[in-house]
Amino acid sequence: MKNATLLLSLLVSALLTSCAGVSPTRIIGNTVAAAGGAFIGNKLSNGNPLITTAAAGGGVLLSESLQAQSNASSHKSYDAGYDKARSDSAKQQYQVLNDRQRLGPQLDDRASVRLLEVPLPERQENGVILAPGTATIRIQE
Repeated sequence: MKNATLLLSLLVSALLTSCAGVSPTRIIGNTVAAAGGAFIGNKLSNGNPLITTAAAGGGVLLSESLQAQSNASSHKSYDAGYDKARSDSAKQQYQVLNDRQRLGPQLDDRASVRLLEVPLPERQENGVILAPGTATIRIQE
């Protein structure tokens, strides 16, 4: 009878861990938790198969909850790092734009930059009559 209980415990452990996914740490953790729960349940219940099976299931549930907590923490850390990198990238682009505006065009850039003034006639856009004017276009060669 003890061999049958032990065999049943091992079978339940294998069945409960078969749905654990493909992560080796998850499979090992669930197997160890199911076997440990089955062992403790078997010893405390003096070999009652129902309690042994329930204890194996409890071990798997404990292992799964610990894995879920670990995964949630990992995802939270990843998201925080991603947001930090996005923020740093935006700050870097902002700093580059500020430096460009502060320094202005360099000496060699001034020779290749032209400003072209284009006259704009009186026109109508979306029912609004716009007065004539000029637009300045910066051309850099």
